[in-house]
Amino acid sequence: MTIETNLEKMERLTSKVWRSYNKEDPLGHLSFNEYDYLKAIQSSAEPIRLTDLAKELEVSKPSATNMVKRLERKGLVKRLSCTEDARSKRVTLTEKSRLPLASEAEIYSVVADKLRIHLNEQEFALLDTLLTKALR
Repeated sequence: MTIETNLEKMERLTSKVWRSYNKEDPLGHLSFNEYDYLKAIQSSAEPIRLTDLAKELEVSKPSATNMVKRLERKGLVKRLSCTEDARSKRVTLTEKSRLPLASEAEIYSVVADKLRIHLNEQEFALLDTLLTKALR
């Protein structure tokens, strides 16, 4: 089997778990891009500067600004003044998006458990190591 086939199967497995464990997904109405922005903001240890968000997502700063405004109108993010640079803004999640995004960890735990069933402890650790290396 090819890596492409296996990646597709992984995506399908994850989709099945999402459908079965998250019937009332409060973020299900978002586009992929909106969701991607939320995940980038979530992964930042502190409120992220708009410039850094654009860089992280490999988009222009005006594109990032427009998306953040859209997400702000939906109540999913808020912009904060930057203490280091008055011209800059930082972006953080609101509770409306923070809670549903946090519950996703459970979904990925179920996916990991489904993979673990078919692997011994060493193989599972190796899979984790290889994915970590490949996804840097």
